[in-house]
Amino acid sequence: MNRRFVMASVSLGLAAVSTASADFTGQPLLGPLTNGSVVDGTTAGKSDDNDGFDSGTHIFFIWDGGDDVYTLDWLGGDMTVTLTNSPGGVDNDLFIYRPGSLDSTGDYSIRDPSVPDVVTILNAGPGTYYINVDTTFFTEGGYQLSVTPAPSSGLVLAAGLVFGARRRRR
Repeated sequence: MNRRFVMASVSLGLAAVSTASADFTGQPLLGPLTNGSVVDGTTAGKSDDNDGFDSGTHIFFIWDGGDDVYTLDWLGGDMTVTLTNSPGGVDNDLFIYRPGSLDSTGDYSIRDPSVPDVVTILNAGPGTYYINVDTTFFTEGGYQLSVTPAPSSGLVLAAGLVFGARRRRR
């Protein structure tokens, strides 16, 4: 076997294993969103600048429909981003890229379209995050995107204790 061919094959194999980086250069960026933002949008009629996990590239060719990218200026702390699709066959998916880590290991939700996509990042550091709302061709459409502080584990525990205490009294 040709040594040059073997080296090229090994190089290509390593490239396929490495993580792709997002690149939002040259595409419209919406926002910036902040804590408490709620926006309505649509992927219908939008350009296909992204491919889900590997934004800015088309490695998978799965998310071949329109997409929107928002910037989120986060001050730090627990965050929850929720994407709710409009009814009627719309299937947008949610991808979040953290500051300084614009790669395909990002946080995402690609649930059934009848259930909101939700991504919670605990102890999210301050900085600019990118939120990619991406879809597959023929499933583009309307959505609502919201950014809220994630309930802390203490609040969730307290709510459970209050609910449990109310049940026992009855």
